[in-house]
Amino acid sequence: MNRGLRHLALKTRDLGRTERFYTDVLGLRQAFPHPGMLFLETPGGEDLLNFVETRRKFDPAAGGLDHFGLHVPRGRWKQICARVKRARVKVRGRRGRTAMYIEDPNGYTVELYCD
Repeated sequence: MNRGLRHLALKTRDLGRTERFYTDVLGLRQAFPHPGMLFLETPGGEDLLNFVETRRKFDPAAGGLDHFGLHVPRGRWKQICARVKRARVKVRGRRGRTAMYIEDPNGYTVELYCD
């Protein structure tokens, strides 16, 4: 099977908080355990988000990353929107009625969309 992007590695200073955000709020699942890292399956694909724990201070904007997008199946869109609202996650922007930009606990911008 040909694959494009398999994973995106991002730094985090709080692996537990990051895991709770992506699993409890956005509904992603852990792909497999790995010490000091978190590998999450993305919805509707075989790509992974990889968070690497670090004690060093970092600026998420300094790495050139603007945002990453997570496609949400249309049947789960309202459920994800409700979870984001219940978690009091600030919506930083919208693109029509089927996309929103939120900030994760590390300061990364995440686009959630269903097209």
